[in-house]
Amino acid sequence: MSDDRVDSDWLSTVLGRPGQLDSIERRSIGTGQVGENVRYDLTWSSGSSEPRTIVGKFPSLDPQSRATGGATLAYVREVGFYRDAQHTVEVSTPGVHHVDEDVEANAFVLIMDDLAPAEQGDQLAGCTVEHAGLAIEQAIALHEPHWGSDFASRHPWAAGRDEEGMAAFAELFAMVVEPFRDRYADRLDDATLAKATWLAGKLEAYSASQRTPATLVHGDFRLDNMLFAPTGDGRTSPLSIVDWQTASMGRGPADAAYFVGAGLLPEVRREAEQELMGRYVSGIVDAVGPAAVAADVEFDYRVGATAGLIMAVIASQIVGRTERGDEMFCVMAERHSAQMDDLGTVDLLNDLG
Repeated sequence: MSDDRVDSDWLSTVLGRPGQLDSIERRSIGTGQVGENVRYDLTWSSGSSEPRTIVGKFPSLDPQSRATGGATLAYVREVGFYRDAQHTVEVSTPGVHHVDEDVEANAFVLIMDDLAPAEQGDQLAGCTVEHAGLAIEQAIALHEPHWGSDFASRHPWAAGRDEEGMAAFAELFAMVVEPFRDRYADRLDDATLAKATWLAGKLEAYSASQRTPATLVHGDFRLDNMLFAPTGDGRTSPLSIVDWQTASMGRGPADAAYFVGAGLLPEVRREAEQELMGRYVSGIVDAVGPAAVAADVEFDYRVGATAGLIMAVIASQIVGRTERGDEMFCVMAERHSAQMDDLGTVDLLNDLG
């Protein structure tokens, strides 16, 4: 389904009030690269008043991005998260009224609560240490319930990469790293570009290095996928996490490192990262118990700093190109390159062979 097929009759039925919705007005929102988000302003018939707005999510309007969404199972994963996983984790997410997919047509639809006046984070501007602390709390709430669980055996969409899948992923990275370097050669420093090339020979070592049990991860845990509510609006958490198109079983601490690495400006991160990393490590150990070893959680955090550079290289080459997207991928690459230096990530992976 696509936005142009949404009308008052269909939407009122989905919301459980058939025939009571007089009209809708629509406007695009958000900065997603692979999905299209639409806010609907609702005019109800007499006697109905809520909700005033609702949000729909659909496949990207850009053909390349939509093809990428299908090929990477992004749409299948997001539908799967809201259908199978949302109710199993404590992380704050929008309430969902309707979810459907057509895998063969590479189509899906989500009708969700509008969290306005919550504001989307800005990956380029970065955030405060206080907001980063909220993100760390949400990472713990997401990772704890499925730490070492068999969730993927019951829900195949959540399966991480097996050995064959990792080999294919490494081959894809090797194909796109030079186009990435060529595209951003005038924007990125030599050290960041060199790390991208170095990573091409380290992805399998990166995958094999994981010391913590797999858990359900977001996979793109960054500011653009977060909504911060005004203080005192009554929600359980002032932060909600959206865009679950990369959800799978994976390395939980990498979500935390990925956020901190690009969500904070480098000078702010250097002052706050040890405290934030420690908060994540202790939070997981306290929540999970003996199944979580502090040294292993910290190791996977430090190695997980690589994830942001990996994402920047691959995603920049497989989604539709925009001016903001180019700057976002460059910011991610250079901030994670600096984070890797500060955490000794390169040495950790080199020591593994």
